[in-house]
Amino acid sequence: MTGLTPAVAVSEKPAAPPSPPARRLTPPRWRDSRLLVGVLLVLVSVVAGARLFATADRSHDWVAATVDLPAGHVVVAADLTTTSARLRSTTADRYFPGERRSALVGAMLARPVSAGELLSGADFVRDTVSPTRLVAIVVKDGRAPALTPGDHVDVFVLQRSGTAPAGAAAAGAAGAGAAQAAGQPAGPASLTQSGSGSTEILVLHDVEFIARATLTAGSYSLTLRVPVELAINAVAASQSERVDVVKLERGSRGEVGAVGPTAVPGFGQ
Repeated sequence: MTGLTPAVAVSEKPAAPPSPPARRLTPPRWRDSRLLVGVLLVLVSVVAGARLFATADRSHDWVAATVDLPAGHVVVAADLTTTSARLRSTTADRYFPGERRSALVGAMLARPVSAGELLSGADFVRDTVSPTRLVAIVVKDGRAPALTPGDHVDVFVLQRSGTAPAGAAAAGAAGAGAAQAAGQPAGPASLTQSGSGSTEILVLHDVEFIARATLTAGSYSLTLRVPVELAINAVAASQSERVDVVKLERGSRGEVGAVGPTAVPGFGQ
């Protein structure tokens, strides 16, 4: 008798878990905090960028010096230029805007100014500046050192005894009082020296050199700025036999030292 093998019981498949309920995607609301933060960041960046652009374009033209200028220099148009710069409101009021450039012509500097430096009201002499004249004198080669516009010089003439031009003598008589009042030496004065064939005379002291121009081989003219009452001295000097120009070097306080004698015996031609 054949035995029957009992059938293996087949296990039933476990039931699948129920699906979770579906969640519908909802559009973001305008009250969503993340949306509000994003919009706020965009607005802040736009405002900050606009402000930065506006402040970067607040440059203005200001008056500046074209070259190095010494103290006591009377400003001419060629000394000034304009440069663009952006200054803080706390300092901008000290400097001259570009549109006032022409108003500074004729003013006297109270301190040395470097090329490119902005000019302020404190750079100029506040007192009334005396009128001056520009006079050209003829000088031969070797009778003047190298000069830069703005340098100050003394002017001497060598004249033979008894041959001083009438203009020089008149300048000495008429301009002596005014020259001393202005801190200048007296005009040409005669000096009698036995055995001396010529006299060296100081006719201009501490006057400003403006420009140099070549005339002919061996001579050139120097344009000087001189006080009105001493202009005749410069004219007379230009007509003399020999003109010597000496450059002044100022001390630490701006002084040039004592004038010394205004006439001494000459020793040659």
